[in-house]
Amino acid sequence: MGPNGQGKSTVLKLCAGELEGVSGAIFRNPRIRIARFSQHHVDQLNLDQTPVEFLQGLFPGKDSQFYRSHLGSYGVQGQMALQTIRTLSGGQKSRVVFAVMAMRQPHFLMLDEPTNHLDVETVDVLIQALNDYTGGVLLVSHDERLITACCNELWIVENSHVTPFQGDFDAYKKSLEFDV
Repeated sequence: MGPNGQGKSTVLKLCAGELEGVSGAIFRNPRIRIARFSQHHVDQLNLDQTPVEFLQGLFPGKDSQFYRSHLGSYGVQGQMALQTIRTLSGGQKSRVVFAVMAMRQPHFLMLDEPTNHLDVETVDVLIQALNDYTGGVLLVSHDERLITACCNELWIVENSHVTPFQGDFDAYKKSLEFDV
């Protein structure tokens, strides 16, 4: 957590190995499978393909019904799975990215503002899925409901530092009141 522009997304990129740090070290098991949801997740998609084609390209070797079934479990059903990704809503594009992430069978999820473009019902499903997930999760969000329902540790990113916060989200909000 922390104010905008303080480096929360940068911390995720460092942990994912997408950026190199200028000092210090990050140690990752070389066999770990990480799935990352970017707040700019549209950049991860080929907008000229259908969701089925996109999955087929990333994970070849299955018949189209397998991909349609998998996408369907993420709410990308029927004709939606066969139209170009460009024509999908922001929330539907997010669902495609979540389906791709699940295909990777990750040990660890890194989520940067995953509730952007999602309706309330889909956020509820995401909360349940994250609470059921047995791997590790590193989450950046401004969504108080998501943070409160899913996070058991809070870390603050501010002034180029990442520090653990002792307390829950309500305590964090109260600490901000005194900073004003």
